[in-house]
Amino acid sequence: MPWSPALAGEDDGKPRRLVSIAMCMDELILRLADRDAIASVTWLSQDRRNANMAQAAKGLPANNGLAEEALSYHPDLTLAGSFTERSTVALLREVGARVVEFGVPETFDGVRRQIREVAALIGEPERGEALVADIDSGLARIPVDANRPPLGAIILRPNGFTVGPGSLVDEILRRAGMANLAARLDLGPYQQVPLERLATLDADVLIVDSDRFAAPSLATEALDHPIVAALSRRMKVVSLPSRLWTCAGPTLVDAVQTLAAATAEVRAREGRN
Repeated sequence: MPWSPALAGEDDGKPRRLVSIAMCMDELILRLADRDAIASVTWLSQDRRNANMAQAAKGLPANNGLAEEALSYHPDLTLAGSFTERSTVALLREVGARVVEFGVPETFDGVRRQIREVAALIGEPERGEALVADIDSGLARIPVDANRPPLGAIILRPNGFTVGPGSLVDEILRRAGMANLAARLDLGPYQQVPLERLATLDADVLIVDSDRFAAPSLATEALDHPIVAALSRRMKVVSLPSRLWTCAGPTLVDAVQTLAAATAEVRAREGRN
């Protein structure tokens, strides 16, 4: 049966068949929408190694982010992200499907704005405000002394990538009492960097993007490199899965809290002011 806008929502304009083709949009509709309004989410959201809402996504129809799949669920609203295939979004729009794209927030203000925008689109503004309030109250409970010099931190992700300035990660680090030393490398937001260069930064904290559920792979070999092992002997190593600080949601608070605890530990150990 072909997609038809005639199947779209009821008189109140509230979408009744939501389809997400981006993992971060999966997370938001799983948090904000009624379950029976969610027609499909991506398969990624059902993988507990990569997703925060895997349990909530369990049992929902899953898609691979393809236009044909999305249309098969007869959506009245499809949510896409920055990393959704451009051809998929173009095809959905070409056939008249309602598609809204969201980028990656670069600040906590951007996180709040994105939550509110998604909540308004799906007709759940009060739930959006409640989620924003939860995030703000969680951040307010994390003690950080802004008068103390920040610790130097560097992030190492699979395949030897680090996170440069100009992303939400910068603000997360700042709130945790750290500064992103990748700014010294003159890189863009996400760039591959030789481990030897990381070793020259004299960081206090090395943040490793890893998860205890993750299986060994060529991409994660860099995380077990001898240089990383050597660095761990002179700096605090924090394991922080990227799923905690990639999408707009309350797990960002968990990321800040984990890093703030590492800051406190380093300062206590070294007797810093």
